[in-house]
Amino acid sequence: MIVQNLYLEHFRCYEKAYFEFSPHLNLICGPNARGKTSLLEALHLLMIGRSFRTTQNRDLIKHQASYYQLQINFIKHGVEQTLRFVSSTEEKKIFLNTTALHSLSSLLGLIPGVLQTPDDISLIKGSPQKRRQFLDIQIAQTDPLYVHHLMRYKKAMQQRNQLLRLKKLAAIEVWEEEMGQSAAYLTLKRYHTIQNLQYHCKSLYPSLTAEAAHFTLKYRTQAFITDSIKHHEIKSFFLKQYQKFREREKVLGYTLYGAHKDDFQLMINDQDVRFFASEGQQRSCITTLHLAEWLNLKQTGKELPLFLIDDASLGLDKERSKRLILQFSQLGQIFLTTTDQTLFSHYLGNKKAFAL
Repeated sequence: MIVQNLYLEHFRCYEKAYFEFSPHLNLICGPNARGKTSLLEALHLLMIGRSFRTTQNRDLIKHQASYYQLQINFIKHGVEQTLRFVSSTEEKKIFLNTTALHSLSSLLGLIPGVLQTPDDISLIKGSPQKRRQFLDIQIAQTDPLYVHHLMRYKKAMQQRNQLLRLKKLAAIEVWEEEMGQSAAYLTLKRYHTIQNLQYHCKSLYPSLTAEAAHFTLKYRTQAFITDSIKHHEIKSFFLKQYQKFREREKVLGYTLYGAHKDDFQLMINDQDVRFFASEGQQRSCITTLHLAEWLNLKQTGKELPLFLIDDASLGLDKERSKRLILQFSQLGQIFLTTTDQTLFSHYLGNKKAFAL
């Protein structure tokens, strides 16, 4: 997977801009407020269909413009392709070569990749929703059925919650059946993804830190889950919980059990990273997690995913930064923003710098 070039029009601070990229390391350099992060935002938007900085489409359109346009040329499976994204406040249009794509979810998996930003510290200190979102984006890039069940689950839960608030339970079992079916699929996929991430983290963390410490991930779900558990067993568990707690949930007006409560815990030597790790260790855990995510996507999708890093230092000390750079030779195409171009002066691989 190689991104050859990117064209931006009326996007954020860019009136019109064109970038041709190296197939390996791309450094986007310059002082703050020059559009470095916006360039990564454009790539990320083309990867998964949404910005990592805002939920408001209007924020992406340059001041006084009525639309923005992004166009990317890339090579995948040896075939050159073009993806164009045009968006105004009223509508979005997506074209892959000459074919119109009719939903943002169609972008998922087309350009696989990983994004790391300074805000990813929320994967440790933030809410369970942040960690579920991390898993959802990763799995959705290689499993369209996961996207289907995720949307199906959310819709069914909205309907069930509505019935609970109205105190009308006559048809609630229909939505519980939908929820149980999708919850079982989501739970199993998340469990196996955590297992795969754990496998990669085991060797990655020591190589990034030179610490003789064990970095582990612990999946937290309301269902009892093992390597041998079956889909129907998880579904049965959730259906029993929905029935058992209906009266209590009718008072509260929302669902207490299901895949929307899943979480995972990051641990060093069996201690919660949130409470027992230093700032440097926490940042190294995040980097380890994203490198493991990249390896997962590579193995599942059979392509080299992109690796995007906003603020290349990532709060790491000099030694940890050097160890991160050593990992670059094992990755595919990398895009990094930095205010300090000298940070990568000793990197001997193929690279290209863009001064903004």
